[in-house]
Amino acid sequence: MRPIRLVPDGTAIPFMRGRFAGVITSAVLSIISVLLFFYPGLNLGVDFRGGVVVELRGPQALPAETIRDAFAPLGFGDLRVQEFGSPRDVLVRFDNKTQLQDAQRMIAARVAEALPNVEIRRVEVVGARVSGELFRNGLLATGLALVAVLFYIWFRFEWQFGVGVVVTLILDVTKTVGFFAVTQIEFDLNSVAALLTLIGYSVTDKVVVYDRIRENLAKFRTMPLRQLIDLSINQTLGRTVATSLTVVLSILPLALIGGAVMRGFGLAIIFGIVIGTSSSIFIASPILLFLGEKRLRPATARAPQPSSSAAAQ
Repeated sequence: MRPIRLVPDGTAIPFMRGRFAGVITSAVLSIISVLLFFYPGLNLGVDFRGGVVVELRGPQALPAETIRDAFAPLGFGDLRVQEFGSPRDVLVRFDNKTQLQDAQRMIAARVAEALPNVEIRRVEVVGARVSGELFRNGLLATGLALVAVLFYIWFRFEWQFGVGVVVTLILDVTKTVGFFAVTQIEFDLNSVAALLTLIGYSVTDKVVVYDRIRENLAKFRTMPLRQLIDLSINQTLGRTVATSLTVVLSILPLALIGGAVMRGFGLAIIFGIVIGTSSSIFIASPILLFLGEKRLRPATARAPQPSSSAAAQ
C-alpha cells in the first residue's frame, strides 16, 4: 500500500511570483494589529489586570442578576459575569484590587450561603503589583526569545537568513497579538506561553526551509536564487504541511473542549501555526531573496533564468 502524500512529488509551484503581495499583505496586517493593540486593546486577564476571577458551575442555568445579588454583600465593587461553554458555567470577574485579603475564603462562604448546590471550580486572586510585574515579565520573555532566535540564526546561517527569520517572527507575533485584540480572547499567562510556543515552532519551520535553501546553494551553483528558493520550498512543502496539520489536530481538542482556561491557548496556537507556516513561504523566503540576490549569488544575479522544467530536475 502506497503512503498518502499531502503534496505530490514533482510539485513546482512558483511561490516567488507572489513575493511582493505576500510581504505587503503581511506588513499591512501587522500594522493593523499594532493599532488594534492600542485600540480597542487586549482583554487582559486577571494575571495582568489584577483582581479576582471565580469560575462557577451550577445544577442549572445561572442568571447574571442572581450572581450579582449573591456577591453584592462582599463589597468587591463592580463585577462582570460571562457565560462560557453552557448556561451552567459562568466566570465572575471582580476588578477591585484593594480588598483581596481573604477573598478566596469570603467567596467560598458567600457561595455556600447564597448559591447552594453551585460548585466553585477555581478562584484566582492577583494583586495590582503582582499583575504589573507579570505583564512586564511576559513582554520581557517574548523580547528575549526573539533576541535569542536572532543570535542562533545568525550563528548558524549567513546574516541574510537571520534578518529574514527575525523580521518574519516579529510579523507573526504582531498578527497573533492582533488576533487576541479582534477576538477579545482573554490575554493571560497562557497567552504568553502560546506566543513563546509559536516563536519556537515558527523558527523550526523556517530553519527547515532555510536548511534546504543552503543545501541547494551548494548543489546548484549556477541556478538563480529566485528559482532555487522556489525549488527548495517545493521540496520541503510536504514536510511543512504534514507537520503543521499534525500539530493543529493535536491542539484542536484544547480549543474545542479545553474550557475557559485552555481555549484561548488552543485557538492562539492554531492561528499562529497557520500564520507561521504561511510566513515561512511568503515572508521569510522573499525577504531572503530581496537581501541575498546580489550577495548569495552575485555571479548569477543578472543571469537569465532557466525554464521551470529545468529547475524542477
